[in-house]
Amino acid sequence: RRIEASIPPGVKTGSKIRLAGQGAEGARGSGDLFLKIKVSPHPGFDRDADDLRIDQPVDFFTALLGGEVLVKTIDKEVKLTIPPETDSGKTFRLRGLGMPKLNKPDQRGSLYVTLQVQVPKDLTAEQKKVFKELQESIK
Repeated sequence: RRIEASIPPGVKTGSKIRLAGQGAEGARGSGDLFLKIKVSPHPGFDRDADDLRIDQPVDFFTALLGGEVLVKTIDKEVKLTIPPETDSGKTFRLRGLGMPKLNKPDQRGSLYVTLQVQVPKDLTAEQKKVFKELQESIK
């Protein structure tokens, strides 16, 4: 037979959900059915308990000069302000934008955003010359 069950927000792999009276018939009536949960991985987020982690591409100029990037969370987009001269691999913590906490859906974990600086590609000879001059002026 087909049984529908409500899975609460924030449930983790290994959690068990009890469905009272939905199990096999026994001498004392219907038993309980227990579901063991396995949460499938998300293609864009890594989960660590109630926290989520994501790699965020950011262009070279925003990392160098500062600016804003749009970051996708599990249910919306938010603007993240990048300070000037931010290194690739820098991680920002966005509180309250992770997974809902089990049995406390109004509370959420954090979203950790790790920047991955994207270097410009297919530069012209003139653009490479300008970058070379900049490199020499910094030494």
